[in-house]
Amino acid sequence: MAIERREFLRLAGLVAGGAAISACSPIYRELSGLPRTITGWQPIAASDFRVLSRLSYGPAIEEREQVINMGWKAWVEYQLAPEEIEDEGVRWRLRSYDSLELDADALALREQEEVSLDLQRGALLRRVYSRRQLYERMVEFWTDHFNISILKGDCWFLKGIDDRQVIRQYALGNFRDLLWASAHSPAMLVYLDNQANQGQAPNENYARELMELHTLGVEGGYTQQDVMELARCFTGWTVKDHFWKGEFRFNGDIHDQGSKVVLGQRIEPAGQHEAELVLEQLALHPATARHLSRKLVRKFVTEEDRPELVESAAQTFLRTRGSIRATLGHLLEAGLQDPGAKVKRPVDFIAGGI
Repeated sequence: MAIERREFLRLAGLVAGGAAISACSPIYRELSGLPRTITGWQPIAASDFRVLSRLSYGPAIEEREQVINMGWKAWVEYQLAPEEIEDEGVRWRLRSYDSLELDADALALREQEEVSLDLQRGALLRRVYSRRQLYERMVEFWTDHFNISILKGDCWFLKGIDDRQVIRQYALGNFRDLLWASAHSPAMLVYLDNQANQGQAPNENYARELMELHTLGVEGGYTQQDVMELARCFTGWTVKDHFWKGEFRFNGDIHDQGSKVVLGQRIEPAGQHEAELVLEQLALHPATARHLSRKLVRKFVTEEDRPELVESAAQTFLRTRGSIRATLGHLLEAGLQDPGAKVKRPVDFIAGGI
């Protein structure tokens, strides 16, 4: 989700200002789940503080106390089950951003700036105030991984649906489900021009990004021929218009009806099912496991090469058939014992300072 630096700082100011005013009310603090007034800081071990810094958007009072009382390993396990963490305070804060809950056809009738700003403000509010801090970190990770710019075409309203039904739905779920949902996401199909991918004139944009960025990685062993064949599989994957605006649609009339060969696998004509067969193959490919594990290590542990950690995380991914929760849990327990240097992103400074 693209956002300019100036606009990001303006959003941060709005969030911080609104929070400062509303938090003056005791009832607001009670409803929103804000921490109680603190008379003094409990001392925290450097290793615990480092874990909090990596896995949250700034160690808040509540998180500090949890880690001190539970230990960082137990806190990580707690954060890996966000569905069990009460987060009503964030939902209360988001109540005025009703566009975050609308369907695509309703969003298309709203003002573009309103919809785009609601999505950006909502993301920042969640990062600052959610008790599900590791979950929000993973939402950020997958948003970057399955990047979609709200500045392209109808993505300004389709991205909100993608955020809710793809990224947030499966952020700590199963990668196969996440990849499947992303491939069927109208926002992704529009962003990477797959609505223009027709049998008579294949468009390779989505097929290339799917292999290079979303799954196998640049060195994942695929060829240009694989990209071309996969693009043929995805012909006809498009987006509905008119009364069903913004929903996935397979148009068999513009699908390439010939057989294809992708990564050595022959695919007989089967319409929409052709690309779905390849998605199943890509989701649990060893190269995908290594590519994702490498990115997760760089996100949470260190920018330095850690081949042993990457490989052990990849094996966990394959053994659990793509469990994001299990892979991340293994990686954090093994990697945070001795983490390397990390550079903070601007959003970390903003969210941590509010």
